Amino acid sequence: MLDAISHIREEGIYPFSLPGHRFGRGTDERTASVLSRGAFEADVIMAKSSVGEAEQLYAAAVGARDAVFTTCGSSISIHTALLTITGPGKKVLVDRNVHKSVVASLILAGADPVWLRPSWDPERQIAHPATTETVARVLAEHSDIDAVVLITPTEYGTGADVAGVADLCHERGLPLFVDEAWGGHFGFHPDPPTAAVKAGADLAVQSLHKADGGLCQASMILVGGDLVNTVDLRLRLDLITTTSPSPLMYGSIDGWRRHLALNGKELIDGALRQAAEMRKRLGDVDGLSVIGEEFQQTPGVAEWDPLKLCVDVSALGITGYTAKEWLENEHQIAAQLGDARHLVFSLTYADEEAAMDRLAQAMVSLASNPPEDDRRAPDIPPLEELNLEQAMSPRDAYFAETEQVAEPAGRISAEMVSPYPPGVPAVLPGERFNQAVVDYLRAGLAAGMTIPDASDPELTSFRVVKGA
Repeated sequence: MLDAISHIREEGIYPFSLPGHRFGRGTDERTASVLSRGAFEADVIMAKSSVGEAEQLYAAAVGARDAVFTTCGSSISIHTALLTITGPGKKVLVDRNVHKSVVASLILAGADPVWLRPSWDPERQIAHPATTETVARVLAEHSDIDAVVLITPTEYGTGADVAGVADLCHERGLPLFVDEAWGGHFGFHPDPPTAAVKAGADLAVQSLHKADGGLCQASMILVGGDLVNTVDLRLRLDLITTTSPSPLMYGSIDGWRRHLALNGKELIDGALRQAAEMRKRLGDVDGLSVIGEEFQQTPGVAEWDPLKLCVDVSALGITGYTAKEWLENEHQIAAQLGDARHLVFSLTYADEEAAMDRLAQAMVSLASNPPEDDRRAPDIPPLEELNLEQAMSPRDAYFAETEQVAEPAGRISAEMVSPYPPGVPAVLPGERFNQAVVDYLRAGLAAGMTIPDASDPELTSFRVVKGA
């Protein structure tokens, strides 16, 4: 892709076609000064003819049967994957802590979910992947399941036993799809976590912008095994994606593959070393509890990504929400996630030592003089209390006649309510509200939780199915 973009520009082609900015010739100085004129010069739509070759190179680099680049984010990749392996009326075993885009895919496909409950870590109040034994039990209980969907790793870096689940699926002839959005670097280093397609997944979606070198919205679908027809996959993508994909995103994917194919082990070794050093530095700070390899002793955690730095700040008397805001306001540092008690930092190959020192100093400052926090941390009920009954299919509930009610307990939801990050819905269309989840969401919002997709951002009311 990089060669194609360079070649077309060097040929001196003048396009009386899209894009209208004419490779940046028409871009004003203000826009160019912020976005860079080079970005417009590289916006060469004709270069997309080289995508096929770039996809083959990527698949070969990570040991996949095929690779499909997408430029509308991993949400489109996930929609494409689900529309390929399922359809109206089919049953799919799905991790309940999936990203909201998976739920949107079920609505689009008209498929019925059988929810796979995560493994609850009561000590840390974190949901981890379901165990392989749990998957086996649910598959035995539901013989009519047509496909399985896992998310791994989680936002906290904990990974499922993909190989074990793949064996269970393939014994039954079922395709396994893995939302591996945070794992775009896994296939370029010999240490775990293991890339999902190398562990036996039939489809895996990776976001190349989350922890890797792609521009935002750069994503891909990797194909493994022989249970998924790649022609069907590309036809489903063609149904829902743009016909004017961004060459910038394609180029960033191809450039990332080239960079990691040549230098991946060295780059990721450096990131892993810095992550280990940071854990040691912060582990010596009073009031901070840094989670490390002990994650792997927790049920459901088969592998763990050390580049997710998870720090418990609750001993400081503050929430992760407050700590995240304080870091941004006082030190101009943005954490990936703040929850009721943790901060999660996404460390990558691009972090320089100066940036790591800055983070360490900011965390020491936080621990030595934590901010006043007058917002009460939300009480997180046992996971079982947040397991809601699926009373209608997501599609039927989403398209049903609706109404807003102040007290929804006992009513069927017609909306997704997804604390973000990580964007995992606490309530889904078709699920029946209980009082525990209503109290949790309202307390979380008061404590600083971000809930961007609720019909009522203040949570004074919720959208429910009328008459149900």
